[in-house]
Order: sequence, then structure tokens, then C-alpha cells
Amino acid sequence: MTHQQQQRMSSQAERGTMKKIVFYCPEMEKMAREVRANDPDAVELGTIKWRRFPDGYPNIFIDNADDIRGRHVAFLASFHDAATIFEQISVVYSLPKMFVASFTLILPFFPTGTFERVDKEGEVPTAVTLARMLSNIPSSRGGPTSTIIFDIHALQERFYFGDGVSPLFESGIPLLLEQLAELKRGDAGKEEIAIAYPDEGACKRFHGFFEDEFTEVVCTKVREGDKRIVTLKEGNPLNKHVVIVDDLVQSGGTLIECMRLLKAKGATKVSAYVTHGVFPNSSWKKFTEPSDASERFEHFFITDSCPLTVDAVNGQSPFRVMSLAGSIARALRI
Repeated sequence: MTHQQQQRMSSQAERGTMKKIVFYCPEMEKMAREVRANDPDAVELGTIKWRRFPDGYPNIFIDNADDIRGRHVAFLASFHDAATIFEQISVVYSLPKMFVASFTLILPFFPTGTFERVDKEGEVPTAVTLARMLSNIPSSRGGPTSTIIFDIHALQERFYFGDGVSPLFESGIPLLLEQLAELKRGDAGKEEIAIAYPDEGACKRFHGFFEDEFTEVVCTKVREGDKRIVTLKEGNPLNKHVVIVDDLVQSGGTLIECMRLLKAKGATKVSAYVTHGVFPNSSWKKFTEPSDASERFEHFFITDSCPLTVDAVNGQSPFRVMSLAGSIARALRI
């Protein structure tokens, strides 16, 4: 570090204006820039060269590593496929050891969250494995790593993390509430909006966000022979614009079954919200190109936690992408 850099950092520290440095993986560059735009006085972006050796293994270089000594540092990650985890974990394990004041891992989507239990001997709960990997992130000068995760599949997964990490669980639901308020203003409150859950688990997970303001409808799955059928457990969707709420979507089959049921029970419109639009194998196309026009969703709200999906669906009806950048910027202020 040069003498001028030391003087500048000392001056910033005296004024209490030391910015947090946010590094990011390539897929999260857009979100990282939005985080900075939300709080330019508190956030600056760091840069990493993501290269590969001829044999395919990562060749990574953190620019200006000397300058992050004594600084508060964060890394914005996307574990969108297993191949990327190794190279990003390599960075995550390295940054805290660069004599930084504190380290925060921002992982908007915890991808193995649905694999959290063992129903049959021999199954491997990979949610526990990933939590163990994150729990072993080295401590920084300020102590254990802080981790920001949005709408983890099951809240009890917080107990999978060891004492080496301090997880902060945030939600994308406040962004949905803003969208619902906008819909109400748009039609002057003429159309009643109801919230539906595709199963009891989603109801338990998100009921507290909506119970004081919205009518709620709960669906459930029952077995009929070899099939599992979606049925209505409680609530009445008649003459309502129903918004199905869940933490994530994969193929989208359950959401489509719920939509059909709700319309059969009299819903005037059906929309959906998930924090994490995973959509493997381009399954999002079921919603942009429905086989039956009557099965089109009015709106499909997702956040930008899964960057590859956002790139694919941005600007395509019925998808509406909401940014987590503001929520992340506020969380970094804590």
C-alpha cells in the first residue's frame, strides 16, 4: 500500500466514511452495481480476474489485495450450479485471511435448501453439506463471517450452520408487498387480492407477512392412487385476483396445478410470486408459452437471486423481475 493510500484510508476512517468493499462473481455484476447505486456513500466495488488454466481449473486474482487490509469486505456469490461453487468458495475462503476488518458473504439463493432432510436411508442431505462448507469460512479480524441469505427453504436450516458463521436470513416478500400495493392503486382497490399457498409448508413460512391485510387460501396435495392431486384445503378464491406465494420454483408443475384449481374455484385472475426462479432446463417457457391461453398467469413476480433465469426471462410476459439490491444494501449497513 502506498503512502497516499494509507493517508486516504486514515482520513476516511477519521471521518467515519470508510466504505465497504463488495467483490462479486461475474454472474452477479449487475446486482453488485445496483447495490452500489443504492448506497454509493457506503459501498464501493472491488474487482477480481476470473480466469482458468489450460486444464480448466480456476486461475483467480483479486486486484489490489493490499488495499483491502483493515477494510470491511463482502462477496456477492451465486451458486447457480455445482461447477461454480469451487471457484467462488476459493475466493470466499481467501478474502477473510487478507487482514480485513470484517467479512460478509452475500448468497441470495441457498441452492441446496430443498435437500434438507433424509426420508430414506442412503439419501444425502446436501443442504447440510453446503452449510458446513460455509461454516468453515475463516474468521476475519472482526470475528466470524456474516452471511446474508434470502428466503432459505426452511427456517430450521439455520441450525445447520456452525459457530464459524453468523447467518442473517432476509426475505424478498417486502418487494412483493410493494407490487401488490401498486396493483391496488392501479384499479383503485376495486379488485380484491388474495394470497394462496401451494402447500402447508409455504403457508407456515409466509403467513405472517400477509395475515393482517389479505384473505388467504391454502392448497394441499393428496394422493389418489399413484398420483398426487392439488386440492383446496381452506379459503375461498371466488371473484378474487389470487397470488400464489412460495420460496422457489423448479419445473413449475405445482404452480400450474394450483392455478388450474384456483380458476376452477372462481378466481378471476391468478398470479405467482417466488423469491428464487430456478427454472432448470428453461422450464420458464411453460409460463411465457402456455399450451392453453386460459392458463396464462396474470403476473409472475421473481427476484434477481438467480441471474441466469433473469437474463432469460427479462422483458417477457408475464414475468416481472424485482431487484434485491436495495435489501442487500440495507443489510450491509447493519
